[in-house]
Formats: sequence, structure tokens, C-alpha cells
Amino acid sequence: MRLTLHYNANCPDCVRQAKRTARLDWLQAINFRTDISPAGAVPVGEIVVVDERSRQVFTGVYATREVCLRVPALFLYGLVLYFPPIRNWVGRSQPGCNGDACEV
Repeated sequence: MRLTLHYNANCPDCVRQAKRTARLDWLQAINFRTDISPAGAVPVGEIVVVDERSRQVFTGVYATREVCLRVPALFLYGLVLYFPPIRNWVGRSQPGCNGDACEV
């Protein structure tokens, strides 16, 4: 079960986070791409995740959760994101890029 993670290559924070996640992905369960996703162009500070098996497309905190569940070092964080209060809090307060500017 592989995932394809689409991110914006023009966002320095997005590139840095993708590299960190790739280092932790020793099972190579995630394919990282910077091209157009099935949901269209990936906005700065966002990711789009596609489950290659079911062809489901995930965005926002749901995309983050899918990635975390596939990376062993992040698995517990992915489980925590199933709890609605935590998922809502994370969805509102994601640091990083806002609009065209990134916090570095």
C-alpha cells in the first residue's frame, strides 16, 4: 500500500518537511512528487495525498494522518489524529506557510 504525496516545490518549508518525512520513511511507503496532483495544483503550505490502491485523495489534516500512519516513526501521531478534538485543533493551527509566505 503506497501513497503518493504531492507538495509545492516552491515552498521552502514544504520541501524541508518532505525531506524530513522521506528520511523517516525507511519502508519506502511514500512516493514524493511535485507535479500537479489529481486535486489540481498544490497550494503553498499544503499537501495532497493519493492512496495508490484505492485512488482516494486526501487533503489537509486527513492527508497528514495518512502519511503518519504509513511512516513507522510517525505512526502514533497518526493514531492521535483520529480523535476529533485533536484533529480539529491541528487542522486550525498548522504552522508553516500561509498564502504566499512561509515561516522559516
